[in-house]
Amino acid sequence: MSSIDSSRQPQHRGDWFDQLEAFTRAVNRLFAAAACVLVLVIMTTIMIQIVYRFLLDDPIAWVLDITIFLLVFVFFLAVAPALQSSSHIEVDMFDSLIPKRHHKAVRLIGKLLTVAFGAIFLWYVAAFYYDIVEVDEVSFTMLIVQLKYLYWIGPLGAAQFLLTSIVLLIRFWRDPLKTDDDTMIFDAS
Repeated sequence: MSSIDSSRQPQHRGDWFDQLEAFTRAVNRLFAAAACVLVLVIMTTIMIQIVYRFLLDDPIAWVLDITIFLLVFVFFLAVAPALQSSSHIEVDMFDSLIPKRHHKAVRLIGKLLTVAFGAIFLWYVAAFYYDIVEVDEVSFTMLIVQLKYLYWIGPLGAAQFLLTSIVLLIRFWRDPLKTDDDTMIFDAS
């Protein structure tokens, strides 16, 4: 009976963690692509501002406001993909002083601290956003916008950072012999 049941199950389904990791990678790719598009929008807007200001002698008043708002989006969209691709700053100047047998433990502690930072980061960003929504704050810029319509990206980006750090921790826990560079090879697929 069990041989019949096992033949009905899909063979290449993967476990829950593989699906979570694939989901996290897909969201990070989407976030990174959106951040790249927004950087291009910022560059284009600034170039248009330069033309209007110096060639036409008629500066556009709202360009600085738009670029500030878009930079907030770029930051929160790019923070999780940067973590996934190991683009964040690491302090490795003491690695040579630590015996080789303790390197895995040090990496585990680093990943645990990253998860703790992600949780604290999400907590503070969500609390800040909650305050903005509760007070119904408006921007003090040329463009009058309710900040809750701009800063919703903060909790979303912080949550994705926390999810990415948890996935990297679980991946390390499951296979501590792999380096972060090895996991990046799988990210390209």
